[in-house]
Amino acid sequence: MTAIRITGLSSGPQTIEDQDLVALANGADVVDVAAVLDAVEVPERTTHCTAISERGAYRASIPLDDIRRGGRLTVRNDGVPLPTSDGGPYRLKVVDGTTLCWNVKGVEELRLSAGPLPDDVPENPPH
Repeated sequence: MTAIRITGLSSGPQTIEDQDLVALANGADVVDVAAVLDAVEVPERTTHCTAISERGAYRASIPLDDIRRGGRLTVRNDGVPLPTSDGGPYRLKVVDGTTLCWNVKGVEELRLSAGPLPDDVPENPPH
């Protein structure tokens, strides 16, 4: 079963199952990250959300305001689970993000924190 984990400052590690993500997306292929975060308790002191790909291969620490405003998780492709070849199981895109380096393929975890966490985004991103 595919799922995404919400960790860090949330009210304890939580897992949101694939079918629940689809429900949050109202049956669409894409869900707003804001809706995902609204499904868990996010403390006021939270300033960042780090998207972590499978097995920690890539991390992008994104300001919470940016990910709430423009974060979209693709959970399906024409109603079918997103294949890994297309960035599945979940692919993050931050619309109007400061850098394309915030777009993360193969997301398995969203870690909430008070301040940015170490990540793989270059200090001066090329795009």
